[in-house]
Amino acid sequence: MSSPGRDRRVNIPNRREKEASSPTSWKAPAYGRPQPASKPEPRQRSPRPQRQPRKDGGGRGRQQRPRAPQGLPKDHPLRASTWARVVEHDLGEGVLVIVTEHDGTLGRVSTVEGAEFQAVGERVYIGEEQGKRTVVERLLGVAKLERLSPAAREQLPLALGEFIKAQAGHFLKGFYNVAGPINRKTHAFQLLSGVGPKKAEEMAEARRAHGGFASFEVLDEACGIDGATSLADRFAEELLDRNLQPRLVEMLLPVKA
Repeated sequence: MSSPGRDRRVNIPNRREKEASSPTSWKAPAYGRPQPASKPEPRQRSPRPQRQPRKDGGGRGRQQRPRAPQGLPKDHPLRASTWARVVEHDLGEGVLVIVTEHDGTLGRVSTVEGAEFQAVGERVYIGEEQGKRTVVERLLGVAKLERLSPAAREQLPLALGEFIKAQAGHFLKGFYNVAGPINRKTHAFQLLSGVGPKKAEEMAEARRAHGGFASFEVLDEACGIDGATSLADRFAEELLDRNLQPRLVEMLLPVKA
C-alpha cells in the first residue's frame, strides 16, 4: 500500500527552467549619463546662381526713385530772410555764423570758393536769387546755441548793433520813442543793461523835453547812453536765452518798411 504523499507529486521547476519559462519586460534602471543621440548630418544646399545685372539698369517694372533735392525745406527759418549780418567767419571751414535781419535767427551758411574774410556786422545776402549771392553759397541750418564759440557769443551784440544803427528810424520809433511802464514798478527802459528805475525816469523826461528822439546821436547825448549798443545787448541776451522775458526781439522784428 502506497503512502498518500507519494501519489501527489508536485513538479517544482528548477531555477533555470523558471528563468526561461517566465520572461519579463522590466529592465533595471540605467545609471550614468545617457549617451546623446547622434544628430543627422546637415543637408548641404547647392549654391544659388548669381543674377546677372540687366543691361537696362533695372528689374521688370522697377523705376529708380529720384533723389530728394538738396537744401533746407521751404518753411525753414533761414529761408524767411533775405539779408543777414555776419557774427563769425571761419575761413578754414568756409562757414559763416550769421544773424538774420528778419527775426534774429542764428544760422550757419557756407561761403563761395575764394570768398574774402567777412568782418563782424557785414551785411550778406542769403535770399533765393542765386545771382545776388556774392558771398554765401548754401544755407546749412540753424546754429545751435551750445555749439557757438566764445568769439561768436562775444561778437553777436556787435553784429546786432550794426543792424540796429542801419535801421535807426525803425528802432527809435518802435522802442525809444514809445516805450512806457511794463507794470507799476518797472519801465521798459529798465530792460536795457545798466538802466535802473532812476535812469529810466531821466530818459523818459529827456524824451518829453525833446519831443522824441530824432536820431541815436540825440538820444545818446540827452540820456548819456549808447542807445544802439544797449538795445543790441538786450537782443543778444534774448537770442542766447530763449526763456528770457519779455522779448524785445519778438516785439521789434521784423523791421517794417
